[in-house]
Amino acid sequence: MIILGLGSNMGDRLLNLRNALQAIKSIPDFTVKQVSPVYISDALMPENAPAEWDMPYLNLAMRCQSSLNPVELLKQLKNIEWSIGRKPEVRHWGPRIIDIDILAWNDVVIQSEPLTVPHASLQERPFALWPLADVAPMWKFPLSGANQGKTAAQMVEAWGSRFSGNAPFHTRQINQRVDTSRLVGIVNITPDSFSDGGKFLEPEKALQQIIHLVNAGAEIIDIGAESTAPSAAPLDADTEWKRLEPVMSAIRDARSSWMLSPKISVDTRHSRVAEQALLMGADWINDVSGLDDPGMREILAGSAAECVVMHHMSIPERRNHVLPRHQDPVKAVYEWGVKRLHELEKQGITRDRVIFDPGIGFGKMAEQSLILLKNIHVFASLGTRVLVGHSRKTFLSLLSGMPFADRDIETMVMSLFLARHAVDYIRVHNVEICARGLRVSGALETLA
Repeated sequence: MIILGLGSNMGDRLLNLRNALQAIKSIPDFTVKQVSPVYISDALMPENAPAEWDMPYLNLAMRCQSSLNPVELLKQLKNIEWSIGRKPEVRHWGPRIIDIDILAWNDVVIQSEPLTVPHASLQERPFALWPLADVAPMWKFPLSGANQGKTAAQMVEAWGSRFSGNAPFHTRQINQRVDTSRLVGIVNITPDSFSDGGKFLEPEKALQQIIHLVNAGAEIIDIGAESTAPSAAPLDADTEWKRLEPVMSAIRDARSSWMLSPKISVDTRHSRVAEQALLMGADWINDVSGLDDPGMREILAGSAAECVVMHHMSIPERRNHVLPRHQDPVKAVYEWGVKRLHELEKQGITRDRVIFDPGIGFGKMAEQSLILLKNIHVFASLGTRVLVGHSRKTFLSLLSGMPFADRDIETMVMSLFLARHAVDYIRVHNVEICARGLRVSGALETLA
């Protein structure tokens, strides 16, 4: 049993950890068996360190198996660190894009020139020992002293709850994970959205909801100022931007102070709104019209932003405009995706910037939406990441008689199914219940 510890406190920390995990999984003769939750903690800094070094760390651990020896593995891990962007350090304990350590190697003590395993300070660092205890609770501390022979589970008891932040370095577990689908939290600044219209029209309330969703586990916040409900009136670009601009301004002003800063997605089909949103710091454009507008394609081709491209039959949506009943919905949506992605590549929007959305509930009968969800794995072969937005939607009426706003349990169960099929992004209203479900499901699937 090998336990690795990973940490990052520079750039997109969750992405750095996720990239490291994928690289580690590709090491020959090496298997990742379990990945811990992510913990956030104060940076461990040397005396007189520059103030800009004081950036919170995100840490996790993974339990692994390998036929490699420790020195061979260390070389592989160092190569991964450099490939992700780690640079040689001028001073010890400086900020790091990625840090990968061997925390434990069975019960062996290694003290050599390149390696010290386990580190003597491991027992004092909850940001390392808590993740280790999550994936290897019965591992016994082998070094001499008061903790010799104690299990990792016993050693962490003194710190109390993993979630309180009362442990050294204010270490606490967060709800984001790097070994499952990423959660996209929905914030509708509309009066007429089907399940939460009117709740977040004021910038202060929208900002509070964003913070709530991030704390609950969202990595991306999708902000929409135009409802796509069939009963909603279409908006022109000026009216949409009038709603959106105050919220984008509030996000821009507050973003640098957030301990966990999400990517911001703007849900719009208007190219002028997308252009303004990108100027104000949006990371994604989520276009429910599937980039039908040549002007939208031109703006995105000239930017570095990522874009969600959704299959649809009509925008604004019309209830009677759906895929023909006799048509295979998976084949129809897949073929549309192939054609649309080819068009976008010709116009300078590469697949690595595109996230494909099969458009659950948009131009599909309820039964067709269920068929698409059941076969969601098919769309991975398009060569893009995949996003699914199924939260609280009408098709769930086949399975539930609950009102739209009370369909979070049904949404969560479907989210677990989507995560098992490696969907990259799951777009939901109630992030908390989905994050909790994913946490428990993931633990059961990987428990030793």
